[in-house]
Amino acid sequence: MTITYSIDHVSGTTESVNVEVADKVNMTLQSTDTDIKTGEVVSTYVLAAGDNAYKAFVTLRCVLQTRRGAAYQRVSMTFDTWAVKSDSVAGTEERKPLSGTISFLIPADMTIEVADMDVFIGSLFSFLYVSVSTGTRNTTWLAKLLYGIPQVK
Repeated sequence: MTITYSIDHVSGTTESVNVEVADKVNMTLQSTDTDIKTGEVVSTYVLAAGDNAYKAFVTLRCVLQTRRGAAYQRVSMTFDTWAVKSDSVAGTEERKPLSGTISFLIPADMTIEVADMDVFIGSLFSFLYVSVSTGTRNTTWLAKLLYGIPQVK
């Protein structure tokens, strides 16, 4: 008898889509810390490019947690950067923090294959878009979310 693991409700189909690629070449490890109480391991990278006064950070976290009596591996990636408003007439710039996090709770007692997680991440990402046509994402759902409307269908 063989034991197999899979993830329900993830797409087996694909659409050709162009995905923006972050500036990972300029990622420089700033620190790796372990919280002795929780066991959480956090690595923080700074993007060594752009204005030094307005640094961008990528933070990766891993921790084993118990939820409802079951063990889970919590994995997350946070990207912290800046939204910029430039006024070319006045010659001013206004910057405000902009942050995004992708987080996963993975059952610790199951072997989840990297390939299955890759499909899961693709499916997760695709819920922000209605469809893709010739490599371009239809941003109707994303636009609704940005204007505070979570009912996309």
